[in-house]
Parts: sequence; structure tokens; C-alpha cells
Amino acid sequence: MTTYVDEVRAYLSGFGDPPRLYDALRDATLAVPLDLHGRLFTLVEAGIPWMLAFTTPERLRDFAELTDRDLDEIRYLDVPGHALIDRVLDQAPEPTGLVVDPATPSTMTFPPSRELTPHCFYDDEGEVVR
Repeated sequence: MTTYVDEVRAYLSGFGDPPRLYDALRDATLAVPLDLHGRLFTLVEAGIPWMLAFTTPERLRDFAELTDRDLDEIRYLDVPGHALIDRVLDQAPEPTGLVVDPATPSTMTFPPSRELTPHCFYDDEGEVVR
């Protein structure tokens, strides 16, 4: 069985298949950081909310160190990719993208598109579809 990490390697090498990458993302378990209030952490860039997720807790810790966060305050949940996509991103109050393993050579960005979140995305004209 091909893992998400394997699919990312193939994709970044020019041999990836987007549907297989999405399927592998749905099958992965991701470490998703929580904010200070215990909610799933998002940040806003260019007016779009982005959720951060990591393939391992170590990558989350590396990111926290890189961004000068107090490691003792970092909290996260292990979340199945399919649950994160279907129950969180696709049901968000506004289209929300996903960044997996930010600040690493294997960073993958998944914008809020019909392929990722079919019930909450931006259409070709930039309008919100819900």
C-alpha cells in the first residue's frame, strides 16, 4: 500500500497522480495543532484560512521550534485525514485550505477546491460554493 509520504515524493518528483495523492491524504493520520483555546489551529493568508497538519509529531515540533513557539505549550490531535477533510474542512463556515508539513522540503498545499472539499470551496470565479 502506498503511503501519503510515498505519494508526496512521487508528486514532487514529477510522477505524482493527484487523485492518488488525495486518496493517500485521506488514509493518513495527521498531527493537527490546537490553538490556545483547544480548537484546531488555522492561520489566514491572502484572506483564506489554512489549517496546518503534520505527518508526524516530530515535524510539528520542528515547525514549532522554527516559529519560536514554546514546545511545552504545543498541543495537537491525531486526526484521520478523511475526518479532517470531510468533517472539518468540508463543513467549515468558509472555504479553508490545508497545508501539510509546512516549512519542510515536502510541504504540500491543498487549496479549498472542489476536489478536496466538494461542499465548501471557491469556484472558478472566486465565489464561495456551499
